[in-house]
Amino acid sequence: MPLPDDNNQYAEAFRPTTVLLLPAFQFLDHVKPSDVPELISSVINAAPTTTTPFNDNGKAEVDSMTPPESASELPTSAEASDIPMEEQQNGTIAPASQIPPALAADFAARPCDHRAVILLCSHRTRDARCGQSAPLLRREFERHLRTLSLYRDAQDERPGGVGIYFISHVGGHKYSANVMIYRRKSNEDGSWGGGTQGIWLARVRPEECEQIIKFTVLQGKVVKPSQQLRGGFDRERRLISW
Repeated sequence: MPLPDDNNQYAEAFRPTTVLLLPAFQFLDHVKPSDVPELISSVINAAPTTTTPFNDNGKAEVDSMTPPESASELPTSAEASDIPMEEQQNGTIAPASQIPPALAADFAARPCDHRAVILLCSHRTRDARCGQSAPLLRREFERHLRTLSLYRDAQDERPGGVGIYFISHVGGHKYSANVMIYRRKSNEDGSWGGGTQGIWLARVRPEECEQIIKFTVLQGKVVKPSQQLRGGFDRERRLISW
């Protein structure tokens, strides 16, 4: 995530940043390296995961999702969380009153109002391919999203748009360019619910960005499943495969 504007006042080892927690769709601001252990134990471990069941009526479901035979068994976040399941299903995390004192001084949590996020592997240390392709894809994704008035950055709180962010290594340089898309559920009243779907695409080319936005980002469909689909999850359908 982009560093805060005032980050230069901190030494590098203490420099804060913003974390995007998925599929909770929450921004965690002013996170310092020293905050990470407490952040994981108190906030991240209590947040919904890709295997947390999701339904429309908010009724708690404590059974785990059933992955395909090719996928390994993963625990649900209910096994590691004391937060009510209906909060997990709606993609929320602990309110400010529950934030540990060790984090409360600077740390802040706020909702991410994007309807979807596009994550681009931009790692270039081990292999330059992702580092070279990610800026090209970002430019194309942003261009097409702006045409639809859907482009948003981390500070744009208008609901319903799409954010584009660089991430580090996700494995598989030979699959470059790697693109991960997280989508939220659209509610009947026009609002956006918790994150329900994630789609991991490989070998994405700039000329394919427009179709990926039209079908994958906005509709949850994969254009070239046999060539590009590396994995994903669907919390409503209780499917997961990596």
